[in-house]
Amino acid sequence: CTIKHEDHAQCLKLIQKAMANPSETDYVKDLYVTVGVYLGYALAQYCEFYAIDHVMILGRVSKGAGGDLMLETAKKVLQREFPEYAHIEFHTADDHFKAVGQCIAAAALPEIK
Repeated sequence: CTIKHEDHAQCLKLIQKAMANPSETDYVKDLYVTVGVYLGYALAQYCEFYAIDHVMILGRVSKGAGGDLMLETAKKVLQREFPEYAHIEFHTADDHFKAVGQCIAAAALPEIK
């Protein structure tokens, strides 16, 4: 595999830095909107198989203003396109835990025997 996580992490850091800079926000906000649309549609699809009321959002992509925009967009998708799932509540952690949360959550998973 030639994909390196470090390259993607550095790219995300640049996107987040641009999102925090008012003169660059317009250039990158559509990335977060797009991810939010995908999240909303993915949750609706999962709801075809699972009863979902609460979703915990972790990971560096959910940090800062971009992460907020992503979640707002996902909620709008659910409200407009899938009103039967608009009740789903999103839960987030503080920004530090978001940055490392996926690693902690993965380490805490039970062993499957």
